[in-house]
Formats: sequence, C-alpha cells, structure tokens
Amino acid sequence: MNLLLIFSLLAAAVLFPLDAFAETPRSATYDYSPYEQQAIDLTLERLGLTIEPYPEGKTIERIEIVSLEVIEPRDPAPGFLNIFHTLSRRSTIERELLLHPGSAFRKVVVDETARNLRALPQLSVVLCVPVRGTSPNHVGLVVITKDIWSLRLNSDIQVSSGGLELFVVQPSEINLFGSHHTASARFELNPAAWSTGALYIVPRLTDHLLSASASANIIVNRDSGQTEGSFGGISLGRPLIMSQTPWSWQTSTSWRVQTTRRFVAARLATFDATVTPEDDEIPYEYRTRRWLHRSSVTRSYGWAVKNDVSFGAEYDRRQYALPPSHARAEALQEFRDKRMPTSFTRLSPFVEYAGYTTDFMRVLDFETLGLQEDFRLGHSAIVKLYPASEALGSTRTLFGAFAAAQYTLPFVDGLVRANIESATEWEPDGLASGSIQGRWRVITPRLGFGRLLVDALVLHRYRNFLNELEILGGQGRLRGYPSNYFVGQDVVVNNLEFRSRPLEILTLQLGGAVFYDAGVIRDRGKPFDVYQSTGFGMRALFPQLDRVVFRVDVGFPLAEGGLPAGVAPAAFYAALEQAFPMPNITSPP
Repeated sequence: MNLLLIFSLLAAAVLFPLDAFAETPRSATYDYSPYEQQAIDLTLERLGLTIEPYPEGKTIERIEIVSLEVIEPRDPAPGFLNIFHTLSRRSTIERELLLHPGSAFRKVVVDETARNLRALPQLSVVLCVPVRGTSPNHVGLVVITKDIWSLRLNSDIQVSSGGLELFVVQPSEINLFGSHHTASARFELNPAAWSTGALYIVPRLTDHLLSASASANIIVNRDSGQTEGSFGGISLGRPLIMSQTPWSWQTSTSWRVQTTRRFVAARLATFDATVTPEDDEIPYEYRTRRWLHRSSVTRSYGWAVKNDVSFGAEYDRRQYALPPSHARAEALQEFRDKRMPTSFTRLSPFVEYAGYTTDFMRVLDFETLGLQEDFRLGHSAIVKLYPASEALGSTRTLFGAFAAAQYTLPFVDGLVRANIESATEWEPDGLASGSIQGRWRVITPRLGFGRLLVDALVLHRYRNFLNELEILGGQGRLRGYPSNYFVGQDVVVNNLEFRSRPLEILTLQLGGAVFYDAGVIRDRGKPFDVYQSTGFGMRALFPQLDRVVFRVDVGFPLAEGGLPAGVAPAAFYAALEQAFPMPNITSPP
C-alpha cells in the first residue's frame, strides 16, 4: 500500500503544476535540417512566396498544400518512378489541418497540425511555413509534405553473429489511391517457424474520424511443415486525434496461438535443471495461447494541461503448456517453475486516469536522421485500477493497481526525461504481484558534431506470481553479447552512446555511433555480475523510403578472467530502429 500511496501523491502533485492554468500549450522549435531547408527554399521559390517572420495573430487568407513527389529532381533516382506512386490526396492532408482560412494564425496550433501529420507513417517530410499575405494583417500558410514510397516491400531484418534471427517482409500499399489506407500481405521467418497473413488499416473512416484495422496470420513450423498457431486482431475506435478532442472510444480483440521460443545467437536455447546431475537440454519452448479484448470510453478535459478519464472492461486469458518431452519429470517441473509464465484468466472492469501536458519541443537527430521529431515536455501520469473475481469467471479474485509518473525537461535542443512506474495485484491472502521500474534518459544539445545520450533502466519484481522474465543481449542493451543471452526477473542496465550528426550523400542521411553498455540481470536470488560491452555502429536513412533508421552495430564484450561460455570476442547486430526506444509511460495492456 505504501507504493500505491506514493504514486497517488505523485499523480496528485502533477494535476496542478505551476502552468496548469496556462492559456495555451507551449511549443519549442529549432532549426530545420539542410534537407528540410532545401525543400522550403525550392517550394517558396516555385510559388513566388516569401516567409512571414511575424505571423502570430494575423488572419490566414489562404492555405497552400504542396505534396512533393517521392522522387524529386534533387533525389538520386529517375523521376519516371513516380508513376508507380499515388500522391496523398489534398483532402487526405486537409482533414488533418487544425487551422482554416479566416482563422487567426497561432503557432502552437500550426505546430500541432505538423505533429499530427508527422505521426502518419505515409509521410516523411512535414513542414508548415508562414508566408507573407496580401496585406500587413494577413498571412498565408504553406503545408509541405513528402510521401514515402507507398508501393513498398516493408521489411525488418535482425542478423547477429549467429545468423539470421528474424526476417519480415511485408509487401504493402500504404497509400491506397492517395487515401492513406494500408493493404498489405506479411511473411515472417525466424529460426524455427514462418508465418504469413494480411493486414488492412483505415486511419480515418467516415467524417466521424473513426479508425479501423484487421489482420490475420498463420504460423507454420519449418521442420515439420505443420501449422502450429495463428495470430491477428480487429479494432475500431475514435481516437483523440487532436488535443481539444473531448471524447474518444476504442474496442479491440486480438489473439495469439504459438510456440514461444528463446533463441540465443539464432539457435534454440536449452534449459539445464539443477535437480538432476546431467545436462537435461530441455528445449526452451512452450505453447502460448492468449486472447485479449478491451473496450473503453474516454472523456478528455483541458488543453495546455490534459486530464483524461477512461472507463472500460477487458478480458485477458493466457494459457501456457509444455510440449511432449522425454526429459525427467522433476526437470520439466523446474522449467515450468523458473521459465514459463503463469496461466490465468482475468475479466475486469477498469477505471483509468491520465494527466499530461500538450507542451512539445521539435528537434533533430534524436531517433531518426535529418527529419523533424516531436517530444512531449512536462509531466505525464497514469493511474489504472481494476478488480477481478472468481465468481465472474476469473481464475483469481484480486484488486490491481498500476501507477506511473514521468517528467521531461528541455536541455537547450536536447532533453532530460525520467519516469517511474509500479504494478501491483492484491489477492485476499495478500500481495501476489508487485514490480517497480524506473528509467531516465539525457540527450545533450547538439555539440556541433553530434549528441551524447545516456539511458538507464532499473526493474525490480518483488513479487512475481506471473513469472515474468526479462532478456538481455544482442538487440540493444548489451550489444557485445549474443542475442537473448541473459535471462532473469530483475534487471539494471545503463547505456552511453554518442550519435554523430548525419552526413548527407545524395539525400542519404548517414550517421555513426560509439557506445558503452553495462547491465546486471538477477535470476531468483542467484549471484550476479556486471556485464559490459563497447563498440561502434552505423545509422542510415533514405527519407524517400522511411522515417526509421537502419542500424548496424559491432560490439565487443568486456570481461575479466575470460569470456562466458558461448560468447565470442566480437558480435554484430543489424536491424531497423535505434537500439533502445525513448522512455515513455503507457497503460498496460
């Protein structure tokens, strides 16, 4: 109860910060990248317009929407390729605008419009530029967007020193007839299985701005050729599209039936029980069945400071089972106790509060390269409460509470962010599950040649009824070690990374990185060591194709007295996205 009290006080403290009664949100913006500035210069030159340096409060007399071709004359590809791409319709861009001719120019609202557009995966460049009007009291607004290539072979690849760990290819049309609808097929391959299926997404359905999606996939075992599972889902809702949207609702259903496996360096890991003298070599795999349904309604209050209250219900059913095995019964039982999650069914109503600001800063070269990025400033807080009863179909009678708090400060054109969250579940006999997690990140201002980033995470599960585990190695936190090499219930990690400014080569944005990783993972009270690695990497981005960087990291483990078994002197890892995401609090599923 002490933790719940602490988080309740934190949530109450951020409900009324000093700026709670600010009339409008704040929006901090900085320079454009050379690639973006060139797009502005070329567009204004073609339109014969000039920038209005003091647009605030003036009447908007016209809005020009300029959709740049995917392949412009400045891009290193032949222009005829544009015939295979349909530009976003004017109406598709127009429906996201929060300002219209005749309204007063407000920078904070223009910046929110740009953020909404940048959140669309179909766009890479989004620029909203005020231009001089026909009189001193009038101003024009030029909205410049650049589509990414819509008919695309979306892919994700994760390759380590041990081989191919994940390959995803998703032939898609993400801008069907210029509407931003997405229709795609999907193929995924891992060392043990492959899956295939389809997905359709409608981001704006009808004039009520509803969103909808549906997907379905089957999973096939690579060795036997037999179907071993499926996954998919369907959702429909009206999201909080803009900061002053008062109501939203959402309903969704998803399922996943699969064999869950742990791969270390692209090979199936094994488990050796302590209760037997021999190496049991139990394959690290188990059957997983999960069904999740959630429906909710949200009332949103405020503008500069938001207070959202949600009510809903959710059904969460998880079942786990071992496949047939020739291992000894006591060894299998130890595997269940130490490595398999706990099965349960929970049917719960819930109430949730979320408080946050709508202050943002616009920056460059945080998570992507050469393109504008938006990050929320100030406080964020979430409190979610939910009961469950065996009398209503749940496997346990419990009361659950999730609480989280976060604060973000600007650091010139960098930032400092810290958050903490706690999840607890009480049963009639006492506390059944409890965890506390903290994260913080510091990103320095641009130092002329790049940025320095420090990211840390601490997670402690002091009650672990659900037998949840963490995995480290390879992907991001300890890049000198094989992927998924370490497993345990508690973790402490710290990453120090220097990311260079991008070098533009024929519009390709190319950057470098140097890193140091350190981590501790604890497994049920066993002795633990601090593991370290260092290395370097490359980041690349074609803005015609995506906003997500492709990275390659080469890591070297640092260990006194020799390397652990199965660890090579060097390891490499290639994947999409940065090695670890920006810390952010979200409501648990």
